[in-house]
Amino acid sequence: METRKLGRTGLNVSLLTFGCGAVGGLMTKGDPGDQDRAVAWARDHGINHFDTAPSYGDSASETNLGRALGKRRDNVIVSTKVRLSGGDRGKFAAAIRASIEASLKRLRQDHVDLFQLHNTLEASPADDAVTVDEVLNDILPTFDKLRQEGKTRFLGFTANGDTDPLHRLVQSGRVEEIAGGKGGGHGVTLSDGVAQFNQIQSGN
Repeated sequence: METRKLGRTGLNVSLLTFGCGAVGGLMTKGDPGDQDRAVAWARDHGINHFDTAPSYGDSASETNLGRALGKRRDNVIVSTKVRLSGGDRGKFAAAIRASIEASLKRLRQDHVDLFQLHNTLEASPADDAVTVDEVLNDILPTFDKLRQEGKTRFLGFTANGDTDPLHRLVQSGRVEEIAGGKGGGHGVTLSDGVAQFNQIQSGN
């Protein structure tokens, strides 16, 4: 299986990522035996990156992935996410910490390789949409603390939202990976900044 570097993380991830979302439904509502066999097949064929989130199947995806990976976690890269709600404003830090702690318990791990913000980035806050100032001033400091505590190795963002705030977040250099919001595949390499971000957003 061909591999490539994931953003600025330095992680060598397989060209194909095992997505554990609701598309197809295997890891959210499939038969446990089928889930276990699919994950084992993926690992046997060189797929080493497994991407999940608490919102996939109302946390079922993380629980099922944690079981299916078993005790042998060598050469496995796991990424998960946090999505904040409008009700979390004023207490982002507590909500983020509660989310990753619950994710780690479900995944049966003491850390994840990549922890991503799963919110839409917009010019003004609305429901679960956050602003770039909220990300830089309120959210990423908690992400940084979690990394210092060893709960995640790298920080990322799922690049959905308005162009200008997204560009500002890229230019900040505060995250090592940004997953393209439109056909993006693996994360953008941030060393080339906005040019690379534009390329991945266009699907090229």
